[in-house]
Amino acid sequence: MRSSIRRFAALALGVSVAATAQAQLSVRPSSRDAARQWLESSFPALFPPGAGQDGMAGPYAYRFYPSVGNAFAFSDGKFLVASQTQTAGQIVDLTAAMCQLNAALCETTSVPPPGTGTGAASDCFNPVLLQQGTTYRWDWQSSDGAVQFSTEGRINGPASFAGQTGVIETERTVSVGRAGAPPFTSRVREYESVENTPQGPVLLRYGSIVLMDVPLAGTRTTIVNTPVNRIRDFSLAVNESYTLNEVRQTTMEIPGLPTQTSTVREAQTFTYRGQESITVPAGTYTACKFEWTNGARQSAGWTAKGSGLPLVITGDDGAGNPITLYIKSSSHINGQPI
Repeated sequence: MRSSIRRFAALALGVSVAATAQAQLSVRPSSRDAARQWLESSFPALFPPGAGQDGMAGPYAYRFYPSVGNAFAFSDGKFLVASQTQTAGQIVDLTAAMCQLNAALCETTSVPPPGTGTGAASDCFNPVLLQQGTTYRWDWQSSDGAVQFSTEGRINGPASFAGQTGVIETERTVSVGRAGAPPFTSRVREYESVENTPQGPVLLRYGSIVLMDVPLAGTRTTIVNTPVNRIRDFSLAVNESYTLNEVRQTTMEIPGLPTQTSTVREAQTFTYRGQESITVPAGTYTACKFEWTNGARQSAGWTAKGSGLPLVITGDDGAGNPITLYIKSSSHINGQPI
């Protein structure tokens, strides 16, 4: 047992420079769970099977073994290890060593640094997510686990909304829970269509209807975008931006109270930063990075290439507090795990 510990420690301390020099070698996204199983079976003294606790810390999706003080993590397509005894608590890049010991877990790929990625934004648009009959569920959690956010959606047949006919109706149930606070639940119907352009798809968003379940049960809010919002995210080139000037006509109906109407004007700027590797509790993905600003508020989101999964959302919680939400492995499209 001691020899296996020394062997692993030698690997951890001996390959850090080599791993940095071979940064193009990364853990294959589909092999994350296999890597965990391999580590636990090959080095059970360091990574006791069944004794790990999963979590997120900043960009790291990790598994921590409290009985031995060791942890391994995935971030930005790399395999990382930290140990209180073996690496003096330092994070060590073991990507190259992993690939040398078990080549089946790895692949050679070129991952550009954040913000310098290439690849069309249209790569991250999945038309299935707007196809009649499609169902999906997105489950997110905050990095500290204090916030749980879920949305379960279904694409219905052609519908009419605000004088528009033949538009796509997405029906979603939204639930937000925060530690120490009552849950917030609502049902949302969104109305949009797709315009195909040479640069990529553009979403025409007409508006939505929100039905509140908790806490203001029975409240109905209708939002009409005038003019229609042209969402150009998936037609942008790398580092290209556009500004969306929204005018929303809002009608709120609360049981027992007079109907309230208002007009909200808002400008948001969206920028596409290219594609990069990102790791979340559900796995490692190539994703399109989008940034958007609304006055002083800044947010970002990562959408998976091919599947269109909303992997990570960063911003604030509405009260000015920063928050990052990561998609969980319980999410699915048409019943198929992500």
